[in-house]
Order: sequence, then structure tokens, then C-alpha cells
Amino acid sequence: MTINKKISILAAGAVLAVCAGCSETKKVESLPLTLLDTNMKPEEVEFKWQKDYETLLKSFKNSEQYSDSSMFDLTDLTGDGTPELIISPSEDVNAQCIIYTMTGTVADKIADIGSYGQFDYLPEPCAVGFSYNGDGFVVGEYQTLQEGSFQTAVSFYNNTESASSGAVIKYQINGDDVTLAKYEEALQPYKEATAFKTGRKYTFGDDAIKYAINYSETWNTVLRDEQKQVYRDRLSAILENADLKDAAFELVDLDMNGNPELVVSTGILNDSQVRIFYFDTNDVKEIDCTCDTDGGIHYDMKAKVFYATDFYGEMKCWSMAGTDINGFAPSESNMKCGRKNLLTKDSVAKAFL
Repeated sequence: MTINKKISILAAGAVLAVCAGCSETKKVESLPLTLLDTNMKPEEVEFKWQKDYETLLKSFKNSEQYSDSSMFDLTDLTGDGTPELIISPSEDVNAQCIIYTMTGTVADKIADIGSYGQFDYLPEPCAVGFSYNGDGFVVGEYQTLQEGSFQTAVSFYNNTESASSGAVIKYQINGDDVTLAKYEEALQPYKEATAFKTGRKYTFGDDAIKYAINYSETWNTVLRDEQKQVYRDRLSAILENADLKDAAFELVDLDMNGNPELVVSTGILNDSQVRIFYFDTNDVKEIDCTCDTDGGIHYDMKAKVFYATDFYGEMKCWSMAGTDINGFAPSESNMKCGRKNLLTKDSVAKAFL
């Protein structure tokens, strides 16, 4: 399936021919803005973190830590409006993410955390954490922001899964043996908080790095207020008229024309729907597509193709840029998309300031 958004340009030769014979100079009136007109191009937006983060990404790609499974992400973990750079070396069980933040005009490392190259981000308590299920035990930790860096707030361990083998059951908090009640009390603030996985969004291809650095965080500046309101209204309508669980959304430029599409993930089940809204002159149109196993979709910036792969490995592809999708295979530059922001009233307001 191919969606063509190209705008036809009407030839004005006849009009010019008539005007050429006129001796009187006419005042040219500017045309009214449409939903296709933005404030500026994404490449024209500048943030102080862009050069440092790009340097860190390219340096990591040339290091011994880099592997074919390395990925990265940009997420505002501290709530100050500036994204942190998260580098995921691999998907190995002991692979921890490296987190950088901007301190003044310098990018500093503020944490190493995670397992399998990812971790949980908890916006409400401003925390990051992970848990690892081993052979009969669970181990993990949560870190909170303290004096500019993430520090361990609580580490935990229990071996309840070993009960059937006759092991003595232990519950530990910060290395100390505790009762089950104390264990649950220590973890309750984090277990009850909304969390989502982060760390593995972009691959390390040149086009993926360029998109993440120069496009992904620019949309609040690129879009005009009218455009923001249109997308805000669509999300509000979905919130009001649907009983959704684990829904999320994200702005993604699916045809690389500088005007982002609104990608809505309606859930994380394999049969969840992905709804894509896009501007067409003075109207908003919609595309429905299937989802990946996590409820989102993938986007290949180099080929300008977005796609979804189910549990059986079957891939379905779409393009809004007129790309021939026959025989499509993902390039080294792609990203997971559709689940950057949880679909709540607060996150909608924050995404369209």
C-alpha cells in the first residue's frame, strides 16, 4: 500500500501572459497559510545539546563497545525540557545503558543502568530502574535524581522462585535481609508508578543519527499553533471516546518533508491498531496500520518506509513518500516509533507547548 501526499502545482502560464501586457504594477498579496505551512524547517532549529550528543554518538560508534545490536535514545529523564542521551551497547543480559545529560554547555555522564540494554523510566517519581529475573531469583534497583545525577535509591533481591527447590526464602533491600512487608513497602512507590522501557529506539546508521539529532526534538518549534491545536484535538478526541489501556503517541516525519505525522499506538497487544494522522492542505487525514509486537511501528529514514512485524516475522510495509515497497528490507537507519509519550491529558499538553 502506498500513500501519495504530493501536492500538484497548477501551471500559471496563462495568467502570466495576461499580466505581462499590463503597464500598471499590481501589489502581490500573500496566500493564506494552510496546514502544510510550518514555522521553519527542522534543520533550522538549534539546541545546545545537538553537537555534543552527535559527537558522543559518533565516538561510541567508533569504539570497541559498539556492536551491530547497539542502539540509542533521546528522552527527557530529568523533566527540565532537555533530552538525555541514552546509549545502549547491546541486548546482552548484563548490558547497561549509558546516560548523558547537558550540564551547562557540556555533556556529562550521569548514570549506568539497565539490563538487556534497556531500563524503565518512571516520570512521576523521576526515577529509572530495572529488574532481572534469573534462575529462581529477581534482582534490580531504582535510581532517583540527586544533585544532578542518578543515584541508587533502592536495590532489591528475592529468591521466591527457588521455593520449590527447598531454598531458604530471602527478601533483601539495599543488601539487608527484610520481611516481605518491608520489601513490598520499599518498592511500592516504584511498582505503582507508570513506567515504560527506554534505551533502544534508534539504530546507529548515519540517517538515523541525523534524524534523532536534527528532527526528533524540533516539532514544538517547527509546527505553528494552529497545527499543534489540530493534533491536540485529535488526541483529546481519542482519549474521550475510547477505553484505551497503554496507549501512546509520537510525532514522526514519515516522509521527511519537514512536516511531522502524528502516530498513535492504541496499545501494546499484538492486535492493537496504529493510527497515523497527517496534514493535507486544510484537512487532516488518517491511515490505519498494524503494529509491531510492542504496539508501535518501525520507520526506515533512508528508504522512507514504515513497517510492522508480527510474532511470526511477517512484515507489512507502507510509504507516504511514494517509495516502492516491493522487496523492501530495513536499512542500517531505522527507529521504533509511536510510543514516545503515554497518551494522557498531561502528556498531550506537554507535547504541544
